[in-house]
Amino acid sequence: MTQQTAQSEDAQLVERTRDGDVDAFELLIAKYQKAIFNVALYKSRNYFDAEDLAQDVFLAAYKALPMLKAPENFSSWLFGIAYNRCHKWFQRERTKVIKFAEIRQRALREERLQRRQALHPSPTATGESNPALGDLLRRLPEEIREVLKLKYLEGLSYQEIETRLGINTNRIDYLIRKGKQLLRVRAAREEQA
Repeated sequence: MTQQTAQSEDAQLVERTRDGDVDAFELLIAKYQKAIFNVALYKSRNYFDAEDLAQDVFLAAYKALPMLKAPENFSSWLFGIAYNRCHKWFQRERTKVIKFAEIRQRALREERLQRRQALHPSPTATGESNPALGDLLRRLPEEIREVLKLKYLEGLSYQEIETRLGINTNRIDYLIRKGKQLLRVRAAREEQA
């Protein structure tokens, strides 16, 4: 069968489907089902997801069939729908994976913090809070205070702080060193006063 004959056959089936012949669309599905499934399988890498995606592609095609301007181009139009649907599916799945990874990182961070607090209880955890230290921290510039809080109170790594605040690790390192220096200087002044 030549390409022109296939296009002509597709155009006839599309016109019959537009006229309400559901059997004609079933013939189109039978003709392209394996190819569309393979596209979906390639993108999803999962047999069951590929089946769902292929079904979604054909449903979308059936609903959009009245808007198809060139019925002889049905196959390329159908593959365009397949690629778009699979790409959108992949983006949603990737977002789910990223969110799951973030939740997992947060849980690991909280677990590390709890272990650290169990091994080295902070003054606030034991009820021996140090109001002078709290006052010194409150007087630090906000950016430095936030980085110190994330690093030492929440136990975040530089990469986690970078993700949370949107500043690079070099800047984080600078702010931590600057914060420690300011705390030492201000604590020394408080002792002398």
